[in-house]
Amino acid sequence: MKRLLSLDIKYSLTQILYFGGFCGLMGYASVYLLDRGVSNSVIGMVLALISVISVFAQPMIASYADKNKQIELRTIIAYILVAAIILSFIIYFYKGMVPILLCLFVGISTLMITLQPLLNSLAFVFEKYGITVNYGVARGLGSAAYAIVSITLGYMVEDFGASIIPLVYIAFNIMLIIVVYVYVIPKTEQKEISIDSREEANNNELSFIDFCRTYKKFMIFILGVVAVFFTHTIINNFFIQVIKPIGGTSHEMGTAVFLAAILELPAMSLFNTVRKRVNCTTLIKISVIMFAVKHILTFLATGMVMIYIAQVFQMGAYAIFIPASVYYVNEIIDKRDSIKGQSMVTMAITGSGIIANLLGGILLDLVGVKYVLLIGSVVSVLGAFIVIAAVKNNKVIE
Repeated sequence: MKRLLSLDIKYSLTQILYFGGFCGLMGYASVYLLDRGVSNSVIGMVLALISVISVFAQPMIASYADKNKQIELRTIIAYILVAAIILSFIIYFYKGMVPILLCLFVGISTLMITLQPLLNSLAFVFEKYGITVNYGVARGLGSAAYAIVSITLGYMVEDFGASIIPLVYIAFNIMLIIVVYVYVIPKTEQKEISIDSREEANNNELSFIDFCRTYKKFMIFILGVVAVFFTHTIINNFFIQVIKPIGGTSHEMGTAVFLAAILELPAMSLFNTVRKRVNCTTLIKISVIMFAVKHILTFLATGMVMIYIAQVFQMGAYAIFIPASVYYVNEIIDKRDSIKGQSMVTMAITGSGIIANLLGGILLDLVGVKYVLLIGSVVSVLGAFIVIAAVKNNKVIE
């Protein structure tokens, strides 16, 4: 496999711009919605609804992309981004009833979450031509962008108010469309692989039901991922509610998110080097254990220092799991169903949000933060056991 520097740069920019905008959209969702007069319970139900819709939308769009190879993946991504931008402009200027505001927010969030597996697949779209991109470095830069936007937006919200938040993801998404549009390989490379492209087009991908039947153990892995990300989702989406009882502010929330996200950069950037020595199966096992430790420390936290310590474990948890799972899927799932395979992992993470957001919002109002985090920690440990038992042993990449 060979590498093209220009392609690496373009793919890195897709991750930087996507996660920069995603931070404003979902990282500050509670901050924005609370500012618009929405209660914790309603925020939880809204985030759960987003997860429900996304769980169905992701495999549908993935199947569409797998079946319609004549339509470029970047074209599908561009259409989704255009729709998200239009809705984002509407929500920024809208000052009316809250239910309509929530519908707009659900639409934007669903579209952006649906993009994740498509952007992951974009990293491997030219692999069949003998060209690869460094997903680890690109995803690490995406986390760095998330970190920088998080801490910057924390200051901006304190100075200008939460109404500025939609402008952030509007700006990032406009730039993302431009980068996706120019994400192509040189024409000389296209000529070299035209025969291979026709041969791959002849393959028939599995339906969603057949996919589940064919990859039974992978589906158990997906179940474990749902459990592991239960607490992760609660902490991320209700972070301001988690830290307020122990003296945290929106500025400190931004600092905590920045710490976790910026530490993802070295871990993800070195991932390709690490996976040459340690297989993806082992890395996934390590990551889910680190998730459990991070969640337990958050539950035990009595001040922001403990929260910051817990956030450090992000570099061994999320920072390892995301690239490891992407490469793991690429290794064990047939190329004809690669987009569907990537969407299943994203769908699992999104699916965990259905439970976490719905129960999290209600339980925060009923029993408080501590009990929510206790339940989440138990579920996280259970999920780690399921993932460890389900992942297959793959050889180290040479």
